[in-house]
Amino acid sequence: MSSLTSLVPVRASELALGIASPWPIYNQAGELLLARGTIIETQGQLDGLVENGLYRNANWVSEPDTESVPLPQSRDELRKKLAEGKPPLKPAAAVRGAESVITLDQVRWQIGDTLWLQFKDDAQQRYSVSLVGCLPNKSVLVTAPMKDGKQLFIREGQALVVRALSGKRAYAFSANLVKYQQTPFVYLHLSCPREVRSTVIRRDARVPVSVEGFLSLGGASPLPARMVDLSMGGASLVAPTLPGRVAAQKGANGQLRFVASVADQQLNLELPLVLRAAEPAGDPDHLKYGVEFAGLAVRDRLVLSAYVYQELSAQE
Repeated sequence: MSSLTSLVPVRASELALGIASPWPIYNQAGELLLARGTIIETQGQLDGLVENGLYRNANWVSEPDTESVPLPQSRDELRKKLAEGKPPLKPAAAVRGAESVITLDQVRWQIGDTLWLQFKDDAQQRYSVSLVGCLPNKSVLVTAPMKDGKQLFIREGQALVVRALSGKRAYAFSANLVKYQQTPFVYLHLSCPREVRSTVIRRDARVPVSVEGFLSLGGASPLPARMVDLSMGGASLVAPTLPGRVAAQKGANGQLRFVASVADQQLNLELPLVLRAAEPAGDPDHLKYGVEFAGLAVRDRLVLSAYVYQELSAQE
């Protein structure tokens, strides 16, 4: 490994007896404990790994190292399983750009998640809405989109494309407006799709959070911001519309400052970032920003890693 800053913790629950390790496993000092593809055969082996501390290379997807080659033992085990007609080992994790077609019930959206509506006759414009609920084989319920602070009227039968981001994936499906409902509040019934396209766009899974901080972009003064999700690679946050078009341009450099509560310690983070997206947030005075962290200091990477995995564990 080129640097210990790439190490991130591995939970013991991510490894199992009789299953090949999906990554090379290291201890805290960066020493290889287990090559990728090695099968843990006994509980004693698993307990020994846990005692040494479990870590993997966060850059594994894009920067595999030479120590990750499966041991001959694991290749022999795979041949044995295939010869016996048993299921093969767990396939490698999906990589960025991989696309699949799934059903709606396989998408783990939560009520209140942000979706984007895109009209087929106006593909350049997207409107953010919130998921209200879903009735299988009936309809998907979302709030009404807003434009210039006013609710946007959509005629029934209007063709739409619905998009969403969740975890490592982007989702999209075609739908029609079934019903524009005005009571007890304005919301939409969208047709339930038979299939949803799912594309891997991120290397790191994001964990939902609600953390206040400050966002600076393009040299503009810091603005109060609320993070809605976070990963080792970036974050989504809601903040006021930045003054001036230059400050909110994609590719603009900036900084995110917030306090991370880790192991009962309040630790300040100042993370350099690059703006990747700016979408309407349902409020004309605010935007939802997507940012990618870049050039993190060693200390900040370690604190961020501990905080992200702490939040992931708390929500499982």
